[in-house]
Amino acid sequence: MFDSWNKAGLRTDDLILERMTLAFKGRNGSLINYLNKQLKTSKGKQQGKQIQALFKSPKNVATFAAGSFPEPNRSLLTELALQKLARSDKEQARSVLSKLNKNSKLTPELKQSMNDYVAMRFITTDSDSEAKWRDGVLATSKNDGYLERRARLAVQQADWKGLTQWIDKLSDKTKQTSRWQYWLARAEISNGDKAQGEKRLESIVGQRNFYSAAAATHLKHSIVYPISTTTFDSKVVAPYQSSLIRIEELIKRDKIAAAKSEWRYLLSNVSKPEKEMLAAYAGQKRWHHLTVVATISAKMWDNMSLRFPTAHQWWFNFYGEKLDLDTDLLMSLARQESAMDVEARSPVGARGVMQIMPATAKYTAKKHKIAYKRTSELYQVNKNIEIGSHYLNELLGNYNNNRIFALAAYNAGPNRVKRWRAASDGNLDAIAFIEAIPFRETRGYVQNILMFQVYYRDLMGVQGSFLTDAEANKRY
Repeated sequence: MFDSWNKAGLRTDDLILERMTLAFKGRNGSLINYLNKQLKTSKGKQQGKQIQALFKSPKNVATFAAGSFPEPNRSLLTELALQKLARSDKEQARSVLSKLNKNSKLTPELKQSMNDYVAMRFITTDSDSEAKWRDGVLATSKNDGYLERRARLAVQQADWKGLTQWIDKLSDKTKQTSRWQYWLARAEISNGDKAQGEKRLESIVGQRNFYSAAAATHLKHSIVYPISTTTFDSKVVAPYQSSLIRIEELIKRDKIAAAKSEWRYLLSNVSKPEKEMLAAYAGQKRWHHLTVVATISAKMWDNMSLRFPTAHQWWFNFYGEKLDLDTDLLMSLARQESAMDVEARSPVGARGVMQIMPATAKYTAKKHKIAYKRTSELYQVNKNIEIGSHYLNELLGNYNNNRIFALAAYNAGPNRVKRWRAASDGNLDAIAFIEAIPFRETRGYVQNILMFQVYYRDLMGVQGSFLTDAEANKRY
């Protein structure tokens, strides 16, 4: 790439310095060193040397910020260097901030951004003085992501008065989401204003999300949500018969990856109403994963029967009955993990419909005497569900059938769940513990599967509660 760049006459020092700044942002020191050697002019070499030195020793960022490096890269490099320092030595970064805050060359917005970043490195501090400094910085922040993290800390600490104050600092748009309306209501109730809190909870009941369900449960209401259906019209998909026939043939030949690619291409070239009809068509064909993909593409959020296909039901029923597990729980986990894609493979190597890591499969198969020889077997629906069901059952056994702990462990590992439980130390209820999970992915994972169980139960006519009595009554 760099040779082509050079031959085209585009490799000027200014562009190389720009690329070095991007390499700094990408935390790529070797690329910075390489690019530095490509600089030609004395001015360019001087600036390249400054970038190289700053990357190596970000503790000198205050000196760099006060120097003559040209804008806009001086400000950007200053912020990047401080962030790099904060990741390795947050106390030193806080010390350097005092100098940067006095630098008149830096804008108030940049200073706030840098202060915010360093403050967030102290989000889990046990020091009262550090926490006081952190909160003083965040009190003037406009960064909703940081403020939400601080509000979540208030939930974890059962600090209901503080929670109200942190929610109030959020932007109006974020504040009005069901998540923060739910927690504001909980804070109001805990702070003695039960009537206002319950009124606020009532206002979010009936939506299709976790917090609406939690509000309904708190109020002892039934969980309701909007539902739509689609009536299939063959005339709408008639123009695409050649593509549909090709996809069906690929599926019959077990060329699933090619079928998925063809399906995505088809969806990218049709209108929203046509996407909806293609989703209905795929549902009729029992192309489970393709149905889910189409509903997402068409934003068919209320069409529960298409969004949540009862896929591979025989195998889920079989292992559910064998292990005394709810079929709807197994289906919900598979729906979250892979969207029912039997050939799914994650970037870290999890495979199949229940997204099982090879090491987990080997361990589980050995422990439970499951016939299993090679990783490729995880793409077999029956084998994947057999191993995944046994592993989930083992986790549930470890946590006294508590789905919240078991699902969090399935996603993030038992060791992390152990740390999170130690942090909450039995001070939280179920919903607060889920909110306090520091990993966004795992937090959403647990919330989604609990909601997916609600949907699958309704679709399958199965009785069940949002939380079991044991889950609801436990302190986390």
